[in-house]
This record gives sequence, structure tokens and C-alpha cells, in this order.
Amino acid sequence: MKIALCTPFKPLDNPSVSGDVTIARDLLDTLRELGHDVFALPYFPAKEIYRKPALWPGGFLAVDRMVRAARGVDCWLTFGSYYKVPDVFGPTATHRLNIPYFIVQASYAENRGKKLATWSGYTLNKRAMLRADHIFCNRKNDVRGCAKLLSQSRYTAIQPGLPKGLLKQDTVAGAQLRKKWSTGDSVVIVTVAMMRSGVKEQGLRWLFDSCAELIAEGQNITLVVGGDGPCRAELEARAKELLGERVRFLGMIDRLELATIFSAGDMFAFPGLKESLGMVYLEAQMCGLPVVATDDEGAPMVVSHGQTGLITNATHKDFTAGVRQLALNPVLRNELAAHCAAYVRDVHTAQNNYREMTHIMEDIVRNGATQ
Repeated sequence: MKIALCTPFKPLDNPSVSGDVTIARDLLDTLRELGHDVFALPYFPAKEIYRKPALWPGGFLAVDRMVRAARGVDCWLTFGSYYKVPDVFGPTATHRLNIPYFIVQASYAENRGKKLATWSGYTLNKRAMLRADHIFCNRKNDVRGCAKLLSQSRYTAIQPGLPKGLLKQDTVAGAQLRKKWSTGDSVVIVTVAMMRSGVKEQGLRWLFDSCAELIAEGQNITLVVGGDGPCRAELEARAKELLGERVRFLGMIDRLELATIFSAGDMFAFPGLKESLGMVYLEAQMCGLPVVATDDEGAPMVVSHGQTGLITNATHKDFTAGVRQLALNPVLRNELAAHCAAYVRDVHTAQNNYREMTHIMEDIVRNGATQ
């Protein structure tokens, strides 16, 4: 198939790489690897566009540019639509082009239609979802939302996945890095997160406090923190205050360099509060690193509790208990670690999961959608 890919939230070459940008890039690369001709449409910012009348003329012109760019394609695929960043382009453009319209990762929340501040975004997102020939849901919350709005034949749940062979454990490089860090025989807890205000910041503070509790109990641990963002200085100061020399900040890490970082760790821990998906959990497990996270939304989709990690209740006390259990039990860590890479390979390989998606798309391109 020849597929036009639209990303209303951010351009694929955005320098500030978020989880959604990473997933969208993996989607593009994987579809190409599966033999499809995929290209990114010209980008125009859609975030809260309904609040920004100054952008509306540019938005209409952007639709014209997208239509011209998409002439001759078999279908249109939008990655990401919800009330804050509704796909305002796909419904109009695909109607003009008379081609099938698909969405990956569309979120429907009825409560957003009950508030004046979010009604416009809710309505535009609902328009996109109702117009789509098929929606592919890589998050459980999105499946529940689609079930409220669409017939079961109009949406399909797909497992999130990583490109095959993206990362792998490198024990030699990991051991060298531990030596460089002078970790000795301590338990190395690794975390990687964007350091921005909100739940990411809160999650890191939870982890710092959990590690401080373990150190106060006499546990020999080292916390290694990857990532960057506007809150880094404040978070780093807080971590140093609590953990002293037992914490190390690495800054932003290139994705392909994560394998060495994860290979130097004994476990990965991050609460994942309100985490919609949490691809970093898959990346850690791909390198054989067992995970501790909470059940607050996305982590249970990508971590197998009791097989590749521990999923706790979303309270700081329970999260700390999970970190403590894994930190104190090397036998359990090794048992979980032994299943991590196979779990990602068997359940969360992008090529397998997106292949199933493209089979549905191809059928609709050939035969039309089932309403």
C-alpha cells in the first residue's frame, strides 16, 4: 500500500523526542520494513487549534497541501487524536481524496464533552473518530473509549511493540560501565524519564523517596537517572539531598545507547503515573532488565506482572514495597530477567503487531469498510 502518514501532535523530526514521537517513528519505519510505501505529510500544529483563531487560515491551507501531497495514495493514516490535539485534517482531506481513513491511537473521553473549555476539542476529535474507516488502539483506555462510540467492527486492539532487534543486552559493556561508575556490589536501579512538571516529575520524586527509604534501612543501592528537561536542576538537587553520592544523573541518552545503560543495571523502576503507554519499560525489558511500575494506566500493558517485573498499586507505599522486594531479592531479579527479552519478542514486536494492522487496512482498501 501507499500510505500517507499524518502526525497532528508533533512532526516526526521534532528535536524534543516524546514517547508519542518515538512510537510514530517506529510505526513509519516498521510499515516501510513490511513493504509499504509510507511518507509523512506536511506538518501543521493541531494542538488546541480550536482555541487559536490565528491558526485557522493556515490550517485550511495545510489541508490543501496535504491533499496535494497525498494524491495517488491508497489510504491515509493518522497517528494520534484526542481532545487536545484532534485530527482536524484527516476527515476533510480523505473526503476530498475519496480514500480510506485510519487512525492509530485515538482517545475518546465523554467527560470532555461536558465542559465548555474542552467541548470544541472533544467535538473535533469525535468527528475524526466517527469519520475513520477503522481505528487501531494500542492502549486499553482507548479500547474502552472506542467501545462507547463505535461498533465493534470499527476498531481493533493492537499490542504496542518495538522494532525487532532495536536493543539487546550487552553484559560486557554493562560491566565496564558499572566499573566506570564505581558501583561496586551495590544494586543498581535504573530509571529514564523526561524531566518535566506534572506526573513525570512526581514519579521521579516518588522514586527518589523510595530509594532514600531503602538506604535508611541499610540497603546498598545506586540510582542511575537518564533523561533531561526543564525540571532537571530542581530534581537533581532534590535527589542529591536525599541520596548523596548514591545517585548519578546521565542527562539525555540517545535511544540506541540505552542498551548499555540498561545492561549496567539490576532493575528498572519508575511509577508511570498516568502513563498512557510507557515504551521505556519495553526498552528496558528488551535488554533483560526487570521492571517495577504501578498499575496506574499504561505499565500493565507492557510489563507482565510476576514474569518480567512487579506491578504495584499506585500508591507510594506500595511502589516502594515493590522496589524493596526486587532490590533485596537477587534470585527473583534473575528469574524475572530471564523472561524479559523473550516476552518483548513474543508479545511486543512491532513487525508482528503492525502486520496484523496492515492486513485490516489492506482489506478495507480493497473491499471497503464494514460499518
